[in-house]
Amino acid sequence: MTMATTTSNGYLLRDLAKAALAAIVTNQNQLNALNVFPVPDGDTGTNMALTMRGIASDMETTATEHVPTTAAAMARAALLGARGNSGLIMAQLFRGLRDAMTEAEEINSRNFAHGLTIAAELAYGAVPNPVEGTMLTVIREAAEAATKSAASVEIHEVVEVAATQALDTTERTPEMLEVLKEAGVVDAGGFGLTIMLMGMSQYLKGEGDGSIHVTAPGIENLVGESGVIVDTSSLEIAEEEAWGYCTNIAIEGTAIDIPHLSEEFNRIGRSTVIAGDETIAKIHVHMEDPGEAVSLAVQNGALTLDVSIQNMDAQTAEWAESRRTDAASTEQPTDPVEIAVVAVVAGDGMANYFRQAGMGATFIVEGGDTLNPSVNDLLQAVEAAPSDQVVLLPNNKNIIGAAEQASDLTEKSSLVIPTRSMQEGIAAMSAFDPEMELDENAEEMADMLEGLHVGSVFRASRDATMGGIHVNQGQFMVLVNGETVAASDDELEMLIAGVKSVMHHGALVAVYVGDEIDADTARNAETRLTQELTHYNRVDIQFIRGNQPHYAYLFAVE
Repeated sequence: MTMATTTSNGYLLRDLAKAALAAIVTNQNQLNALNVFPVPDGDTGTNMALTMRGIASDMETTATEHVPTTAAAMARAALLGARGNSGLIMAQLFRGLRDAMTEAEEINSRNFAHGLTIAAELAYGAVPNPVEGTMLTVIREAAEAATKSAASVEIHEVVEVAATQALDTTERTPEMLEVLKEAGVVDAGGFGLTIMLMGMSQYLKGEGDGSIHVTAPGIENLVGESGVIVDTSSLEIAEEEAWGYCTNIAIEGTAIDIPHLSEEFNRIGRSTVIAGDETIAKIHVHMEDPGEAVSLAVQNGALTLDVSIQNMDAQTAEWAESRRTDAASTEQPTDPVEIAVVAVVAGDGMANYFRQAGMGATFIVEGGDTLNPSVNDLLQAVEAAPSDQVVLLPNNKNIIGAAEQASDLTEKSSLVIPTRSMQEGIAAMSAFDPEMELDENAEEMADMLEGLHVGSVFRASRDATMGGIHVNQGQFMVLVNGETVAASDDELEMLIAGVKSVMHHGALVAVYVGDEIDADTARNAETRLTQELTHYNRVDIQFIRGNQPHYAYLFAVE
């Protein structure tokens, strides 16, 4: 018979992080599959695995017997390594454990349950419009169950109670959120939190290292003749509102009032997320006038932040290096420049294009869909870029938040242009002028995004009906400005349909050819598209070898 672990000091937190990582990695593919939007994207499983890998790696060098010190180090590693929305909410879990163990001599059922309760409160407080049926509900109900049992059970039992409740809540998420019900799946973030707790429980009971396999409720609904029905109008919970300027500010002080900050920023902006404590706060808000946000922030703390950053996780670096192509791994610029550009790019052709547009000032970070660089990854690039002034181009909606945090953390003068695609990044680069001031460059580059239409042609990862258009797994579909335009077995047909949906006279059409399209196919596509657009006046069509993964074609019309 196996025995529960008897360790209760700070090293237990390290071991729990390793167990949670093992659980996430074991179930990573299921987590990715649960995404209700069938587009290659920053997958939940990948983001959670990389976030946990960063925490576990950091714990190898920072964990000690002292519980408060180790809990604080874990919370810090979670914040800096968070990737995607799921990773940011995960960071609240470790912040909750930290706050519950500030004076703890050991880890026990009571302070662990209290940590879950604090984490739930922080997670709800960080989101301006909490929606039930998400990861938030799972952590709240798990915390409630753990708290009820904490006074009468041991640590391994309270974690098992929390995990059991988390699984039950996850199974009920489709009853609470219509998009999940329509897709026939459970919330991916909630399932991720559940398996983390289950992995911790397995380790604490002495039944394994945490690498427990759990069949996701509803996973069978992802395969079948009827497909998955997804109404894109219901996806606002997973999408940041595209409005104004995405503004991220870091402040520090001695008496920062987080609830007051949230109230004030909710009053003047949208999509507000604020995390921190009385000494440090990170503010994310969408504003028409970002200057107003800065003015409000300085009333509550100092716009300075001195943070020491750990080296990037060796495993993540090795993985990224193995994916890097010969051209993309070309030596980064080292000669000093007035302004450097840090751009997140996937594909060797795309990387070369960004380098050429940057005139020797572009520092490439490998990443994008399915591989979101962390805050640390971007911060490392900013620090390595050969200038004290840096423009960041995240080129993906899931990377904007990490880029903003990296900008907050560096002592360099840095600005983020919130580019949501590589096409937008290229448009922004067309306005880059190394002779202009940093603020002027940022303004000109942001202006280039006005009136730009971007699209992508790719294979659907599963059956779906989106915006009234049905697509079968393996078929091609085309999105334009985030909306589904058409679906068929012919990628060229999709390219033509997408471009024509936003065509106008006097247009520049740029098409970036993916790594799955050979040269003959690309030449035929250019010929066909030119023929289809002959009745438009003053049209310039460019086909560029991008070699980007996942997408047969990316395109931009301006």
